[in-house]
Amino acid sequence: MPMFVLALETAGDRGGAALLAPGGELFEATFFAARQHGELLPGCVQAVLQAAGIGPQDLGLVAVDVGPGSFTGLRIGIAFAQALAQAHSLPTVGVRQTEALGMPVARWWPGRVAVWIHDRRQFVYHAWAREDRAGRESVLPVSQALEKLTGEPEVLVVGSGAAMFAADIRRAVPQAVVAEGLAWPSPGAVARLGLARFEAQGGGPLEPLYLQPPVGKAKEV
Repeated sequence: MPMFVLALETAGDRGGAALLAPGGELFEATFFAARQHGELLPGCVQAVLQAAGIGPQDLGLVAVDVGPGSFTGLRIGIAFAQALAQAHSLPTVGVRQTEALGMPVARWWPGRVAVWIHDRRQFVYHAWAREDRAGRESVLPVSQALEKLTGEPEVLVVGSGAAMFAADIRRAVPQAVVAEGLAWPSPGAVARLGLARFEAQGGGPLEPLYLQPPVGKAKEV
């Protein structure tokens, strides 16, 4: 059934909101400011609603990036989505950051797509993505993540980890293509994937994908 879909992106440093209209028109507002999601997200939501000329009562679905990503950012996005959904009796659906980054790219890239999300220090979340799905994420030191790319003749690496460790990738895996411009998922990708998931599976509760404890509670490795 045609509906307006509001999508929230707060898993990384680049955040924002998108509104996908029933006819496919997309309204998007983004920011690049780490640790300011709580202050900037409401303004992005208001901007896309105003651009479409609707109010929260006109929404049909709320989609949100559930991670992996920033512990605080994920909590902010999910809490905002839950509050909005409760206030207006809306269904919710979660999209993983690896899906929002990798699946749209896999539709046009001829080889394999690796998603690297920077975790902390010399660690990344690694996952392989296809057009229809993203595999399970692994938390790996960069040295082990590089081994995953070795032997892949047409591998494209996207995500914040790809941008952070671009020089390491190019040095260790010369045949790899590093898409530094695809470091962060777009709220629009979350909206489209969220709608597709809702149509196929329905909505459900939002659970953040935490693969590591918050930095303050993590033990040194």
